[in-house]
Amino acid sequence: MPAFKRLTRADLDSLTRAELQDRIMVESDYWDRKCRRGLNPADAAAHQEFSEILHAALDPSASIDHAMRYLKTGVDNGYWDEKPGSKQ
Repeated sequence: MPAFKRLTRADLDSLTRAELQDRIMVESDYWDRKCRRGLNPADAAAHQEFSEILHAALDPSASIDHAMRYLKTGVDNGYWDEKPGSKQ
């Protein structure tokens, strides 16, 4: 499997949620495999950082609100085009 570039908090400022989505999936798969083998303290800290970035990028409440509004009105509020770092 090719190496990937870990997500950083700076990515939240420079990439949209749509652009982050594939990278989140790849890194999530990486952490799933790594967690099954066990994490050393440095890995645990890096995994925690990824979890915080993941939740900032894909805010569950905001994504549900977006989906509900879109289903009711057919209007896209631009959730996937936002750079999530600008919301913090």
